[in-house]
Amino acid sequence: MAHETARPSRRTFLARAATAGALAAVPGLAASACTRDRQTQAAAATPSGTGPEGVLTSNGYGHTDADFARSGLKRDSVQNWEDGFRTSADNDDPNVFEWWYSDFTGDDGTVVSFTLSTRVDDGFVPEPGEAGRKPKSSVIVTDPDGTSHGGVHTYGWDEFSSSKDHCNVHLGPFTFTGDLKTYHMKGKSGDVGVDLTLTSTVAPFRPGTGIIYFGDTDDYFGWLCVVPSGTATGTITVNGEKRSFTGLGYHDHNWGNRPFPYSVEHWRWGRGTVGPYAVIGADLHLRKEYGSAVVPVFLVDDTKSGERLVGAFDPQTVTAQESDPVAHPDSAYPDDYFSTVHWTYRNGKDQADFTFTDTDQLIVARQYVTDPTQAQRTALKKLGIDEIWYTRYGARNDLTLSLADLHAAGTGTGTLEAAQFGLRSAPPKNATSSASPTRSAS
Repeated sequence: MAHETARPSRRTFLARAATAGALAAVPGLAASACTRDRQTQAAAATPSGTGPEGVLTSNGYGHTDADFARSGLKRDSVQNWEDGFRTSADNDDPNVFEWWYSDFTGDDGTVVSFTLSTRVDDGFVPEPGEAGRKPKSSVIVTDPDGTSHGGVHTYGWDEFSSSKDHCNVHLGPFTFTGDLKTYHMKGKSGDVGVDLTLTSTVAPFRPGTGIIYFGDTDDYFGWLCVVPSGTATGTITVNGEKRSFTGLGYHDHNWGNRPFPYSVEHWRWGRGTVGPYAVIGADLHLRKEYGSAVVPVFLVDDTKSGERLVGAFDPQTVTAQESDPVAHPDSAYPDDYFSTVHWTYRNGKDQADFTFTDTDQLIVARQYVTDPTQAQRTALKKLGIDEIWYTRYGARNDLTLSLADLHAAGTGTGTLEAAQFGLRSAPPKNATSSASPTRSAS
């Protein structure tokens, strides 16, 4: 998933992370030395008992021989072309979307968000039509004091190009290039310029094929977590002033041909760090038309050794439980946007847990359709959707690992987001005025 915009309230939360080197471990964080080949362990943590290997997977990440054969992917490695232009053959279809995303947290608390997309609405708007079929950039720099610079710009197709054999995207003045290990983001528009290099500290993560087919192979969504965690260096330019930048970064790649409100009921997605561990949890719930399937992810990487400790996406071994809504400290926000999600991983004797708890740092709140057309209203009504909302808060992360040769526990920081496509209650009252003019993608 990807994130594009930030509110000034992000500053306090991220400054805390920067003060701790963005790895806020609590006293007592302890871990024994790792001796196993965890790549083998992680590869084994795939769905089992869900059908013959010759059958394509429906409503979950592909993992059978047939899934890999259809997608041309390898089970044990990610190839450069996977981060290339995946939807080039279908780019004329307004429902098709694709984006390359990266974010950076500087040692000084500066935050950079960098996204190049083939659609204005990134698949979040039903019946997008030709108006949404434009490439866009979203480049935002947030200073340690909370001041934000930059924003979203759209372009003509004559200003867009992308390679299919590796990540090499050019859009207007911006470029996004890389080879699964090292990435460069460069360009300047308006008052913001970036020249950053992201170097991964762990292997790319793809849950199976990384592709979810909705019902059959006609409709799909793809996610590739190319750089779950990496180091970042370079410069940023704001209002003509160039500054050096060092910190941590992340990069993922998303694409599909089915607008999310037609396929997804809701999701929760969290990412953060606990000491040397980078953690990601996802809990994607599909609409009843697709069996109300739950598609989870549980990822833990050791950024010091580069080892993948857990990389699982089997609903039999990974579960997520949301807390009952609790009151937000600010009465302007509804109860059901301030909560806790607890992910568990159980695979034989191996156990792991992490909990993401919303803090009072609201990063962004978005209404996906701020002024729906009559066609959109009709489509939403048919689907039983009243409101389409997204929120992302700063979060506290609690991690416990109990693996064969590794025991660790600690607390860190991160973010927790909710994309709720069938919401019954209202969003934050100030969402429209405080969020950026365009919808944030996740």
